[in-house]
Amino acid sequence: MADGVVVSHSAVRDMASKIFEALDVPPPDARQVADGLVWADLRGIDSHGIIRIPSYVMRLDKGVVNPKPNMQIVKDLPAAMVIDADQAHGQIALSFGMNKAMEKARHAGVGWVIVGSSTHSGAVGMYTRMAAEAGMIGIHMGTSNPNMAYHGTRVGGVATSPMAISVPRGDGRILSLDMATAIAGVGKLMHYKATNQPLGEGWALDADGNPTTDPQKADLPTPLGGPKGSGLSFMFECITSLMVGPSLIGRWLTGEARLHKQNVVLVAVDIGAFIDLDAYKAEADYLVAAIKDLPKADGVDEIFMPGERGDAIFEQRLRDGIPVPQATWDEVGAVAERFGVPLPEVI
Repeated sequence: MADGVVVSHSAVRDMASKIFEALDVPPPDARQVADGLVWADLRGIDSHGIIRIPSYVMRLDKGVVNPKPNMQIVKDLPAAMVIDADQAHGQIALSFGMNKAMEKARHAGVGWVIVGSSTHSGAVGMYTRMAAEAGMIGIHMGTSNPNMAYHGTRVGGVATSPMAISVPRGDGRILSLDMATAIAGVGKLMHYKATNQPLGEGWALDADGNPTTDPQKADLPTPLGGPKGSGLSFMFECITSLMVGPSLIGRWLTGEARLHKQNVVLVAVDIGAFIDLDAYKAEADYLVAAIKDLPKADGVDEIFMPGERGDAIFEQRLRDGIPVPQATWDEVGAVAERFGVPLPEVI
């Protein structure tokens, strides 16, 4: 690729695993975290892929991420659970949490699991797709430190708060929506900075709180739909952090506590407990066909369903490799060199 490299997903995964192992992350956990980052890159979610390795290493260095967490089930109810993740990598904590949500759903029809005190979790659609692959509906709603402007302000007031919903359809396919409550999340701004692409109008504010399209000056994402995005993020804080302890965002804003963490709600719904699963999948396909058959707007060649673009990118990158911007590759290379981990050969 121009101004970058292309590498195989397996080689990048192995490199990332070795870097995390060098920081005392147990090999199975290191592999799971690396798998999560590579999964994001494979689906074209470059903002949550290996671009995150330097920040993950920084948090391990500072003790923000616990390499050997003692995750505990704090509360266990018939259809719900609360988990203290002990500052685990999000890939570890949320995979555990979604598996527990699915266990609850198999017995009660619905599983509602709150995971408190985890850290950055990568592309959250990965967790909701776990449920969809098992014939369930998967839902993720999360919060973190205030890294997005609240509508009407010029400073961080709420989190970019990602949400995802995945459902199964026929032939093993999945409909999956994965989005931030920001127009462009922190990771996307990082990717645009690495590639030096101009930002869209209204995507970000600079350090002084003024709108900017310069990726090098972008300091703060802005909410999707103005009050809608910031309001949604605010309510996610209410159904996550406030259910496991003090307000993460509130304590951060007042300066009482400023430790990076994420609090998340994971939901699994056993479709078969409500309706025949095959009938549901058939109706999902019927709905997709009906939408795709609508008259196309000028310049539109294909109408995409949630997740279809990512599916196509996944197949292409699995075959041809993952493109990595040169700036990102240089930063990852510096981290790898620190630990004596060789960079994989480029394709």
